[in-house]
Amino acid sequence: MGENMDKIEKFLDKEIRPYLKSHGGDIEIINYSIEKQELNLRLKGQCCVCPHSIETNENFIKKSIVEKFSEIKNIYIETGVSDELWNLAKSILKEDRNGKLERKV
Repeated sequence: MGENMDKIEKFLDKEIRPYLKSHGGDIEIINYSIEKQELNLRLKGQCCVCPHSIETNENFIKKSIVEKFSEIKNIYIETGVSDELWNLAKSILKEDRNGKLERKV
């Protein structure tokens, strides 16, 4: 992890994650491009499907990051169900040969 990524991670740990974790969520860095001045993030846990996530993204997460890291011009935050969670759900619910759902534990 590069020096800039370390600084961003530490900032997220100190300023962003405590708030998100208090609501059952978290955030992760997907990609950071110095050349494009772009940061891609993903909300996790309860925050990824929360109806207030748009407001949280714009008024808290993006604003806080831009104030601390002026070199970042574009911030994209993914919300919704992650591929990991979707794949887990599919592995739990599997259709048997008769078209019935069986639960796998």
